Amino acid sequence: MTVPLFESPAGRPLVLKAFTDPDLAVRLGRMGLYEGSEIERLDQEVLVQPVRIKGPAGEAVLGGGMAMKVVIHLDDGRKLPLAEMRTGETGHMEGFTGGPALSDTLAVLGLSSGDRIRFLRHLPPMTYITRLETGVRVHLTEGMAAKIWGRSGNEEVQFICAPTDNPFAVLQILGGKRARQMLYSRQIEPGTILVLENVAPAQSLRTETLNPVVIASREGLRLFLNPEDGRRILVTPAG
Repeated sequence: MTVPLFESPAGRPLVLKAFTDPDLAVRLGRMGLYEGSEIERLDQEVLVQPVRIKGPAGEAVLGGGMAMKVVIHLDDGRKLPLAEMRTGETGHMEGFTGGPALSDTLAVLGLSSGDRIRFLRHLPPMTYITRLETGVRVHLTEGMAAKIWGRSGNEEVQFICAPTDNPFAVLQILGGKRARQMLYSRQIEPGTILVLENVAPAQSLRTETLNPVVIASREGLRLFLNPEDGRRILVTPAG
């Protein structure tokens, strides 16, 4: 019986039967998953944290959701999501499971498929206390701060890397519709001037509730897919 991957059981061999989204088929095909590939859906909890890496253009921070969608081919031969790398590990960007919004964000950060990167660290939960031009103060998570791209002095950087007590002109919101809505609701959009007042430990541990579909191929490739993509992949039991 053919069912969407999102509805398939965990821990059993499955065969990719079809893709209902041609673009998704192309993205996964670049990483070696095609119709007929054998996979397994994994039953595991995922801690989603922003990560700091070093690429060809210097250091960059990716929110947890983005880090889950970027696949790295490590120097030791493993292929896994960027979110699962450990400090000091190196490799090259094999591809990504996200769509154009992710590709555009990576381009702004100076990253593209094939680039070599070094994993620096996972970022702890922090609060970025920010003052708007109106005098209103908002508290941003590290993931939100990483999605704000703008100018501080003569340099274009992510807001998460901005110095305190200096004007920061927002040029672009990185990510897709969800990221824009999240920041627009806090009166942060292109053209806004922000001032980072302080960075403090978060009062409680936060994780993004993305509920990813985790799969592994027979060749050892591990991927995190969002639920929508999990519904666009049809599978059938192996054997």
